[in-house]
This record gives sequence, structure tokens and C-alpha cells, in this order.
Amino acid sequence: MKKNATKIPANNNEINLYCFVGEAVFKVQMVEQALSYSITLKMNPTETKERADEFLQQNQSYTLGKAIKIGIKEELYSLLLQDELKAFLQQRNWLVHKTIIGNEEDFNAGNIKEELLNKIKDISDKAESILHAIEYDLIEFCSSKGKDMSETLALLNLQEQGIRIRK
Repeated sequence: MKKNATKIPANNNEINLYCFVGEAVFKVQMVEQALSYSITLKMNPTETKERADEFLQQNQSYTLGKAIKIGIKEELYSLLLQDELKAFLQQRNWLVHKTIIGNEEDFNAGNIKEELLNKIKDISDKAESILHAIEYDLIEFCSSKGKDMSETLALLNLQEQGIRIRK
């Protein structure tokens, strides 16, 4: 970059775009993290915490696509959740790899269209929905293994109602 290049500050549309993309990417990463924990628990239900932590550390860097493939191969999730994850992967790939494609002129003009922001927000909302589905799936799994998940379920229900819990 030229040393004497003039930097143009982002306009409000661009700032909104950056915030929406940042929020969506953050929530996608939360889904990836939840899948890593879920895969770890479901594939190692009888292991010690130490062994499970080792497994998690080895597999925590899976991309969303890799984690979904493992979940499908190992039949860790219901068909409905598998389908949601596969569809979500397509949305995530668009977000990460193709947001700009087809919108170059608008970006160059500093003109961000509302429909683009809405599409990104939809991905963010879907990530949050899938995260909750994974959480409930894990609660059901742990319950099926004889664990009392009533307190966790109550906290999750409160969280979904928008009540923040701080310990």
C-alpha cells in the first residue's frame, strides 16, 4: 500500500456490514465449538475427563464442514439436525467465501444493500438456532446416559427467554 494513500473512513452502511459479518462469523464459530464438544462427548461417553479433554484438544480445530462430516459418518445426530447442519454449511460457505462476489460494484460505491444485510443476519440467526439445537441434543444425550441435566436444562431455558444468568 502506498504510504501517502488517502484512507477513506467507512460509512454507516459499511460499518453495519462489518458488524453483521462479525456477528455472523462469531456465531458460526460458536456452532463449530459446540459441535467439537458434542462430538467429543458422544464419541467418548465413558472416558475420563482427562481423556475426553485430550480428544477435544486434538479435534477442536475442525472446520464446520469437517465436524458435520464426522457427525454424519458417526451418526451422532438426528436426520433433521444433520439436514439443518448441511444447509447451514452452505450458508456459512457463502458468508465466508462469497459475500463480496456479485456485490463488488455496491461495495466499491460504499452502497450496501439491505437485502445483503438481511441475508447475513439470517445466517447469524440460524447459527444461534443451531447452537440451541446442539445444546438440547447434548442435554438429551447426557440424560440418556443417566446424568441429571435438570439444572442445565433450566438454565438453558432461562437463557432462551432472554434472562442473563451470572454466577
